Amino acid sequence: MESRDVKWDAIRQKEREILNLEEQYYLEKNKLEKKTLELEERSARLERIMNEEADKMYLVLRKFSSPADCVREYFTDIENLRYHSNQVYRTNEIKLEEEKEKIDKEFRQRKNILDEEYQKLRRNYASTNE
Repeated sequence: MESRDVKWDAIRQKEREILNLEEQYYLEKNKLEKKTLELEERSARLERIMNEEADKMYLVLRKFSSPADCVREYFTDIENLRYHSNQVYRTNEIKLEEEKEKIDKEFRQRKNILDEEYQKLRRNYASTNE
């Protein structure tokens, strides 16, 4: 009888390990999703600010009839900022996607191992109770 209890305890322990693994996976995945949303929000906020600044400059230009050289330099700077901002955004986006893929891969590998161990314990338990 004690052998059956030990095996049943091992099965229960393996079930807890699987549940803990899944819980950790979903927590990590949620953290990455939050990071992705924050990145997208920051990028959108920056884009909005740059558009507002460009609109303000257009209003100033109309009002004061500024020389074309000043205008060209300002809008070139805005476009450079926009370009570099997009580059940083894409780089961070790629890093987050790679991190998500890594977490997914590690989770699947570990889950497969635990599932196999769990199934083996169940089979052993069933075969001793026949």
